Amino acid sequence: MSFFPSESYRRGDIIGGLDLCEIDTAGGPARFIIGADGVFTDVNGNTWVGSSLGSVSSLGSAIGGEAPEGSMTLSFFQDPRAPDLVAQVKALGLDYIRDRPVTFYIQPFATMEELYAPVCPPLRWLRRIARSLTFSANGAQDRSITLSFEAWSEKRRAARRIALNTEGHARLIGEPNPSLEHIPTTDFEEEKLFG
Repeated sequence: MSFFPSESYRRGDIIGGLDLCEIDTAGGPARFIIGADGVFTDVNGNTWVGSSLGSVSSLGSAIGGEAPEGSMTLSFFQDPRAPDLVAQVKALGLDYIRDRPVTFYIQPFATMEELYAPVCPPLRWLRRIARSLTFSANGAQDRSITLSFEAWSEKRRAARRIALNTEGHARLIGEPNPSLEHIPTTDFEEEKLFG
């Protein structure tokens, strides 16, 4: 089964796409377009709101036991006549987002018309876990709010070790297993098998 609804997408006839991000919150999902202004409604009827004032750090994969940290930042000028956005976010508290998924999607388009009438749902490509919120102020009205997140695999380096032997394999599958009884325990070779 393909993610794409038509042969056109599978052949690579995609002219563009939107980077989307969905933050799970205690009040329901918050959906954003990354790095672009506007409002987009997907085929499922979900509305995504964009701002060129928002940015996302590079999103590296978890490799070698290291879970890379990432962040989303909204930088803005606080209108002195409008409600204080930083105060509103602080009032919600960290538990509003902590330990909840931050999911990234790509919305492909084969034609410009699909920007207004999409035929393909957003494709999920990465999920992280929200960890913290930080706030900064520069001058009288320059503000930023940063949501930091870690990879889904951040605790994998703390996983219990299972030895690659008969007993370890038996613990892994839940029953005795002699399959690893004759596994080599060293790389030392007394004689070459070939050559």
